Amino acid sequence: MKTLGERLKYAREKKRYTQIEVAEKLDISNGAISGYERNYRDPDTDTLNKLATLYDVTPNWLLGRNEKESEFSLPESVYEHVIREAEEKYGVNLRDDPVVNATLRELILGIAKSKQ
Repeated sequence: MKTLGERLKYAREKKRYTQIEVAEKLDISNGAISGYERNYRDPDTDTLNKLATLYDVTPNWLLGRNEKESEFSLPESVYEHVIREAEEKYGVNLRDDPVVNATLRELILGIAKSKQ
């Protein structure tokens, strides 16, 4: 995999997301996702970071700057457990807003990194 588009497609498929699911989670068009994966256009910095967070990879890996997909990662079950507990405790839905969800995942990962 050499191009950003190839890496985006690989990371999406590894997570078993469709382009439509990714578009909905990030509130962007399906055409944009398709364009990124086919190397017709590049995501802006904010979108690239959101894609990296969603796919649990580093932005550097997406950009081909290193071969490690993730410098440190957590299993999806950890994210789900922590988010579910917070939702139950506070009676809110934290998964319906992709920005909130991505921010929570970054926070959980940051805490985990600091504890290793």
